[in-house]
Amino acid sequence: MKLETIHIRNFRSIESLSLSDCGGFNVLIGKNNAGKSNILLAINLFFEAIKSGQPVQIRSRLTNQFDHHNSRPQSPIEITLDFKLSEGERDALIQDIILDAAHVKNAVEGISKDLRLAATVAFVSDPLPYAYVKKIALHQPSLTGECTLDPTARILLSVDETASRELAEKAQQALSKEHDSRAVREVSDRLERYGVEDWERMRMEGARMLRMGYYESTTGAAIAPETQRKVDQLMRSSETKAAFREAIDLFSRSLTQEATVLRTQPLSSRVETISGNEDEVPAYAIRIIGRLAELKILFLKERREPIGAREASQLLDLKVTRGGPEKLRAIQETVEALLGVEIDAFKAPGKGDAPAELDVDRFIVQVNGAGIREALRLILDYEFSQPNFLLVEEPEVHLHPGLEISMMRYLKRTGSECQIFITTHSTNFLDTAEMRNVYLASKADSTKVQLINLAEAEDAVPRELGIRLSSLFMFDKLVFVEGPSDEDVIREWASLLSINLAQASVGFVPMGGVRNLAHFAADKTISFLTKRRVLLWFLLDRDERGQEDIDRLKKQLGEQAILSVLKQREIENYLIVPRALAEFIKMKQEMSSGGSKAPCSEQLVTEAIDKCAEQMKAVALERRIAQWACRPLYLDRDTLLDLNSGKSIEIRLQTALEDVSAKIAEKIATIQAVIQEQTTELDRNWAAQKVSILPGDQLLDEVCKQFGVRFFKDKDAVRLAALLKPAEVHNDIKTLLEDIKARSTKV
Repeated sequence: MKLETIHIRNFRSIESLSLSDCGGFNVLIGKNNAGKSNILLAINLFFEAIKSGQPVQIRSRLTNQFDHHNSRPQSPIEITLDFKLSEGERDALIQDIILDAAHVKNAVEGISKDLRLAATVAFVSDPLPYAYVKKIALHQPSLTGECTLDPTARILLSVDETASRELAEKAQQALSKEHDSRAVREVSDRLERYGVEDWERMRMEGARMLRMGYYESTTGAAIAPETQRKVDQLMRSSETKAAFREAIDLFSRSLTQEATVLRTQPLSSRVETISGNEDEVPAYAIRIIGRLAELKILFLKERREPIGAREASQLLDLKVTRGGPEKLRAIQETVEALLGVEIDAFKAPGKGDAPAELDVDRFIVQVNGAGIREALRLILDYEFSQPNFLLVEEPEVHLHPGLEISMMRYLKRTGSECQIFITTHSTNFLDTAEMRNVYLASKADSTKVQLINLAEAEDAVPRELGIRLSSLFMFDKLVFVEGPSDEDVIREWASLLSINLAQASVGFVPMGGVRNLAHFAADKTISFLTKRRVLLWFLLDRDERGQEDIDRLKKQLGEQAILSVLKQREIENYLIVPRALAEFIKMKQEMSSGGSKAPCSEQLVTEAIDKCAEQMKAVALERRIAQWACRPLYLDRDTLLDLNSGKSIEIRLQTALEDVSAKIAEKIATIQAVIQEQTTELDRNWAAQKVSILPGDQLLDEVCKQFGVRFFKDKDAVRLAALLKPAEVHNDIKTLLEDIKARSTKV
């Protein structure tokens, strides 16, 4: 089941809130005290309320009157979760309904695959505190995200307040009976320890035993008075301990049976079901609740339990469990790739049965820094629990910015296996996370959320959180790249090559294109960063730049920054690997509903690359000519402002313009020669270098078109990069990444 929409009413700071279009990795941002954590608490509260698999739960510590919005317990808390069902889950649900209500078979078998399963849990605080499943329905997804069911919704269960109160009262009575059933057995077990003389005395002094507290369970809860009286009666009427034990066992079973009757007896109120109003909660509804209760949820609050002996014991157990060593190695590799540390567990030396010890880089975990301990807490909790839903408050707590990014990438990858909801203030989580599922929380009278789209992100997020570019200046090394997709691809390559950029304290700054180089390479900026001993790289596409252009850029940057210009035209050219590209095309074909399923293999892709490259040869030539033609021509400022020349400004301006006109005329006169020169040079290098000369993203798109799919640079470049094998990463890239990792920041 995929959680798609969340509706919350009357919970803490939330009067009414809808979180729609939830994805695999969901980020909640906003000012302090905006109510972000309350959203995670509400999701967890929903599952806590149904974990017994029953339609009603008598609450102990789930909520109290202060958890109701504005502390108004007369307004029940309601939490509704909408789930998208897989085809198998939908079919199982239909079979559950048919099993109990065969007469609706024709109606339910025609249920649309697009319907969502909505379940609402309500929480009542006065007078009897309880939670109950208020509604279960199948309905069309809401286009507005509002907490309303469409008119065509199929109500599977609807319980009104009167029926819920009756269910709660019966559940309370049943729990009391079950408690007493266990407790009287404990009384019998306690008396079993005494001899015959003690038994005779206690049998005759049953009333005094009541005052001595014999009739309390091990939980400290007193047995109901009528049960106490019955036990006293049985004790007095039993001649021997054996007879008493037999009588008490029979009485315990009768209490359990009474509890079962209470839970199953018809209601005087009616509940709505798919087949009409009934006097009991149908079995199919209880099975649906049971399936929801089986979903595993892991909730990591901001203040987390310190990592230590429990996790060490779990890791140690893997060493001696069938299949455990493989899982242990996988966890160790994950931790090393993300955090750059090695973990292991050993039995604590010289302590007999004392807990195991967790080692991090051969030191016990307690002597490591808070950041490593917090990151391990999250990783190990997830790896051991394997939940369906992971809720994390402030995953960046105690983490260095480089480690934050590693953690974000881990969570983002994990989001393909379980749904993740996090709250954060981290600029790194915002700047590098996929923005499709980022929600901005704000609070005036009550908490509201807004799904931020890409256009709003640049505006709304910085305004709400006060994000500053300086937040990126906490790294030891900064790599300025032309665009965000370049950073994603480089990070993916580093991961493939086991180069830990986080451990090397490397940050990235997308410039939005080489045209912004002057802004990011301003003297004040570079001077500030180099004073802090931050090492700077500017990584640029080669495009059609010649050596003269590169030398000019190096002069512009000066000695305080490193300029790396790719040897191939752009980063995407390094992604043109036939095997990986064939795998990518197949993946895109699978993702495309009703799209082309043209045969695809490494050989066919190799042929398509060559074919498309030949067709694009004119593109390469035109870009080379455009590079020459578009070089700007400037008026000679010194000539124009030369007051010592004795010439008027009119004459000086005319002279400067004539010089530019002469240069334009010279260009016009040499057009044919330049075209011929560029054609000759292109032909000379074409056979060996055509794949590296052409625009990489365009060539990839043209190849993909041959198989009925498209390549979109912004989202597909990193997908394709992830499909490369380490040996397929070009040596240019390996050398660059090793240099960035190894170069010292010290002057």
